Amino acid sequence: MKVFRILITLIVLGTFLLTAACAKTASPAAEEQAAVPTPEPVKLVMLTHWGEESMLKPMQALLDEYMAANPNVTIEYQSTSFDQLLTKITTAQAAGISPDIYHIYNLWVPDFVKGGMLAAPSDDVVAEIKGNYSEGSVGAVTAAGQVWGYPTEINTYQLLYNKKMFADAGITKVPETLDELKDAACKLTKKNADGTLVHTGMAVMPGWDSGVTHPFLSLLWSNNGQYLSPDLSKSLFNSPEGLAVLKLYSDLIKQGCIDPGLGGSYSDFTTGKSAMIIMANWVRAELQTSFVDGYENVGVAPIPHGPSGKSTTLQYNWLWAVDKSSKNVEEAWKLVKWLNTARGAGKASPMGEYLTTALGAIPSGLSDQKALSNTMSEYFMAAFLASTSTTMPEPILVGGQEIKTALQTNVEAAWYGQKTDEEALADAAKEADRILTENK
Repeated sequence: MKVFRILITLIVLGTFLLTAACAKTASPAAEEQAAVPTPEPVKLVMLTHWGEESMLKPMQALLDEYMAANPNVTIEYQSTSFDQLLTKITTAQAAGISPDIYHIYNLWVPDFVKGGMLAAPSDDVVAEIKGNYSEGSVGAVTAAGQVWGYPTEINTYQLLYNKKMFADAGITKVPETLDELKDAACKLTKKNADGTLVHTGMAVMPGWDSGVTHPFLSLLWSNNGQYLSPDLSKSLFNSPEGLAVLKLYSDLIKQGCIDPGLGGSYSDFTTGKSAMIIMANWVRAELQTSFVDGYENVGVAPIPHGPSGKSTTLQYNWLWAVDKSSKNVEEAWKLVKWLNTARGAGKASPMGEYLTTALGAIPSGLSDQKALSNTMSEYFMAAFLASTSTTMPEPILVGGQEIKTALQTNVEAAWYGQKTDEEALADAAKEADRILTENK
């Protein structure tokens, strides 16, 4: 019996020692696996102006894809209208509840940088941006010598026209000069026998800063005029070339060939209230589904020019940027990088896919343009892509938004007869010069 108890004791002791030995000699992989911590939950808030259903659903699908691959990350997608985006960003900053990731208009970048709002990307992200985007796109997201985010789409302006209305009016040549534009706009204007308006020859977009200033600047540059001096110290749009462009608008309004009170939106062209409009390429998605005479009747032509004979158009960009006060800056950049990185060799990035389908826009990434060449060759996209060789970038400077607003309000004052053309440009130039001086 005593021997039995000793034997049992030896067996138990041996089992204990064997178990301990096994634990000590466990594979390094098992030890490493046991040591890997569970990723901490991360919540990221994104803010854009892409809130329409046609844009929201495909964006949410991309974010769902990312969250499935990164289970510890939750993404809250917020959107607001473009005209409220800047206000929402600045209000959130003041309240200390900023989103982690912004999709912002590049004109705002210098002011955001001056206010210390943006987180600079890592060196590898900067190198990737500089290697996969054109010099113009990189410059558009650079301020104070620093790249601040991934450029998304390229936006330029061209003359859109209704082919059916042109045919009905017997016009066989798309206007190439400012004089031809003026002549065509009045020939295309149609009224009923009682004088009521059927449609105007050309639409304008009052109430929207870009809708007023971007077409104006495209015509100004095509008329050999300048917006600001090369050193960005003085406004130059108050010139004979600028006055000629504003006078063209005013003459067409007086003749009833443009009606700024008609609707004030690019939808005036979409719905057939106007035969022409100077508009950016991102309107393509709406034209494909809603153009009154069918998408095949949408024509695209260069901006009409003055005596210089050279058509020039304005280019502006948007970018993904990260808020400096975010508690998850590294995770935010990880998401932004994923959105803008090709899915594989010869493939587009998630953003490239989104921009060309949901938005009908031109992706800034050179690899996306190559991977999506079939889409880029479609006539509408091809015309706008070709226009990038004749663009002038919207100047990016502190106070740029204020100058733009000053020009908008004064141009509109001339449209509505509240100021003469000369007074409007003189007042806008005076305000612009004040802003430039204060921000030297």
